[in-house]
Amino acid sequence: MDEFLHEQTNRLQDKNISFTLVPNKENELEQQWEEAFTKNISQSQKRKMSFEQCMWNVFSRGKIECLKEKRAIEAFDLQKKAGCYLICTSSEEAIHIPKATRLKAKDIIHVGSDLYIVDEHFTWTYVVTHEEDCGPYFYKP
Repeated sequence: MDEFLHEQTNRLQDKNISFTLVPNKENELEQQWEEAFTKNISQSQKRKMSFEQCMWNVFSRGKIECLKEKRAIEAFDLQKKAGCYLICTSSEEAIHIPKATRLKAKDIIHVGSDLYIVDEHFTWTYVVTHEEDCGPYFYKP
């Protein structure tokens, strides 16, 4: 188990938040994220902003309007959450939280990788980046 999964699952256990680990074969969850949130951005634009390295560049480069920093944290904390996924780009597994109503930004471990939190239906996302001066971002179309 990688560092993120180890630390994040320990935190969730400490908070009595139930979860399961799910495979993220061939980054299928990241692909679903891309399809859900960036379908109106061309491949050419994605290449220019190094989307492959950092999907969150769609927010940092202003291609998608979103909430940032403190406003993003507040929006995430206030968002009604049913189930959600915690997707760490450096991990081959994701964390599925079937009942995430109590999950808050302070419950999220950040270990130097990009982390995408998304509801089960990919209708909103909260992104914590590997860079301290970028994000977090919250987006709900």
